[in-house]
Amino acid sequence: MKTNKDTKRFARYQFVVNLLLAKDRFRKSEIYEALKDEKKAFIGRVVSGLVRGGYLTKAGVKTNTQYSWSAKRGDFNAGQWIDRQVFTATVKRSPSVDRPRERLLKVGASELKISELLAILIRSGLQGESAMQAGEKLAALFGDDLEKLSLQARGELKQVSKAIGETAYCQIMAALELGKKLANQRVGDLAPSYKIRNTLDALTYCKKHFARLAREAKQEEFHVVLLDEKHKVIKSEQVTIGLLSQCLAHPREVFKPAIRESAVSIILVHNHPNGDPTPSQDDKTITKELKRAAETLGIRIIDHVIVSKDKVLSMLEEKIL
Repeated sequence: MKTNKDTKRFARYQFVVNLLLAKDRFRKSEIYEALKDEKKAFIGRVVSGLVRGGYLTKAGVKTNTQYSWSAKRGDFNAGQWIDRQVFTATVKRSPSVDRPRERLLKVGASELKISELLAILIRSGLQGESAMQAGEKLAALFGDDLEKLSLQARGELKQVSKAIGETAYCQIMAALELGKKLANQRVGDLAPSYKIRNTLDALTYCKKHFARLAREAKQEEFHVVLLDEKHKVIKSEQVTIGLLSQCLAHPREVFKPAIRESAVSIILVHNHPNGDPTPSQDDKTITKELKRAAETLGIRIIDHVIVSKDKVLSMLEEKIL
């Protein structure tokens, strides 16, 4: 398959370039010796390409040429340079029978390669680079690691391919997020009901269930975990996204899911993107306000848990609730 060949070529280039970057100066014979399993012609092609780009300079006689990195080494982006060698603008578009949208309609999404699925999301390319080529670039760099792809910033993907503009970036991120939500939903449907008996249970559940929120979220999010009369988890729901405030964590929005699902008790959960789970004054004020509202509604707040990248904190355990 073409994508597999491109991936292997990218890896070959990367292996040679990384070795060259580890040396301030070298002779080809040294590289041949270090990379005995690689073809000498391929190594020579890599070195010659770097010389043409002005990244390497030559000195000495032809039979004993020494190569050194030039001042341009500081601006050298290995990934982008290798991209240009592997994914050239001369690669033609696939025939219509092999184009990803047509293939999806013919054989189904599950039969498509990751590069093809990404090409569908990118939709349209630019002059000299098709959506399929952009998808192949992403697949070569990230392979099956869609989690890593989902963490890339807009500018980082733009560096991989100019065809990935704002619209394409949004479509890729939206598709990956839908995939995560579907996976979480399936896990939730198949998993046995989790029982919250004490603070340790609450912290264990929140650390596991909200791991992605703690690791990835760039803003504060407020969630509520709903429990039945036997303290088994019914479900969890996102209430708000944004900076935590009395407005965003209004009792009406917080308790709406609990009333709808006939929950007997709840656990309040929010994240601190800065990594420090220490409750702020706003956290304390909001918790007290929600506790008063819960007493009026006859719903018990078991705990208010704050999750961060490396730690979870119980406000009950801290004697704030």
